[in-house]
Amino acid sequence: MGENSEELDSAVPSTGAIEHVREPVNTPPAAEQGRSVGDRRRDAEAKLEQHLREARDKETEADGEQ
Repeated sequence: MGENSEELDSAVPSTGAIEHVREPVNTPPAAEQGRSVGDRRRDAEAKLEQHLREARDKETEADGEQ
């Protein structure tokens, strides 16, 4: 079993960097990133509301024509 693990280790080329150190997965966004995410979310919600309003208006107009 020891021989297999040595073969696997030598099969993967080393970059010379510290390979066991990784960035944290769930890091909170920086303050300016948080604001831009909030801005984009508000814009998307406003756009969705506008589309829904237009769809309701079209539905009302279609019901009135029949």
